[in-house]
Amino acid sequence: MTVVLKLKGPLDLPLEADTVTPTHFAGKKLDSIRELPVLQGNRTLSLREFFDVTGRTGKTVDETEVVVSGDLRKVKMIGKGMDGGRITVEGNVGMYLGAEMISGRIVVNGSVDAWAAAEMQGGNIQINGNAGDYLCAGLRGSADGMTGGRVYVAGDVGREMAAHMRKGFIAVRGNVGVLAAARMRGGSIVIVGDVAERLGVEATRGMIFVLGKIDSVLPTYKLSGRSEREFVSYYIKYLKSRRPDFVTEDISADEEWMKLVGDFAEGDPRQEVYVRVSKNEHIMGMLLK
Repeated sequence: MTVVLKLKGPLDLPLEADTVTPTHFAGKKLDSIRELPVLQGNRTLSLREFFDVTGRTGKTVDETEVVVSGDLRKVKMIGKGMDGGRITVEGNVGMYLGAEMISGRIVVNGSVDAWAAAEMQGGNIQINGNAGDYLCAGLRGSADGMTGGRVYVAGDVGREMAAHMRKGFIAVRGNVGVLAAARMRGGSIVIVGDVAERLGVEATRGMIFVLGKIDSVLPTYKLSGRSEREFVSYYIKYLKSRRPDFVTEDISADEEWMKLVGDFAEGDPRQEVYVRVSKNEHIMGMLLK
């Protein structure tokens, strides 16, 4: 069953709509959904004041889908803490999409603002545009970022993606900004595009695969060799099976990869970064100094 929310018009102030989840909608009548609280500035208002609400809910969370449309760039926290069901966002959407998500699926046919999937625990998020800063990162003051789930971004991602990441899987088709995977402690990341400087600063666990070019390597990372890496092909095949549009070139099983280990400023790290030699000959001089 599907509930459709259509934004009535432009917003003058941002709207915090963390009640827009299948968790809050399941089993409710439309009149009850229309009265769910949202915050705008210092006022608590009803969902009906901003959205036309139509459709029908399922009896359970997993039987409930929510479709949200309109210019949602000022609508924050859609899907925050959701635990099951599905949300489809038609258009661009504001901050904190899917933050602290536990389970379920979110599909965004547009771009998302900062802090999407922040401290995500589980579930699946598909972003078919760009993602802002702090994707899958820990919220301010938190030692934990993403601890589970899967996130796919078809476009580019801003700065500090996956900061404090502990578990989970992230795939990005486009380019990634500075300070990606800072203080990473686990999980896996596949970046098809290029990566800006300071990748993996203070990271000690996890794996990152870069199919494009990395701007530079921190001096606290060491080269652990260059060779064919069969298990890298496993991750690429996995990504192709989930999102065949992400990897459109044929990457040979004989492709040579560099393995970087770090960040040795943190003691005895086990962070592994794999980059294609054919795309990154420019960093060999940095690593062999």
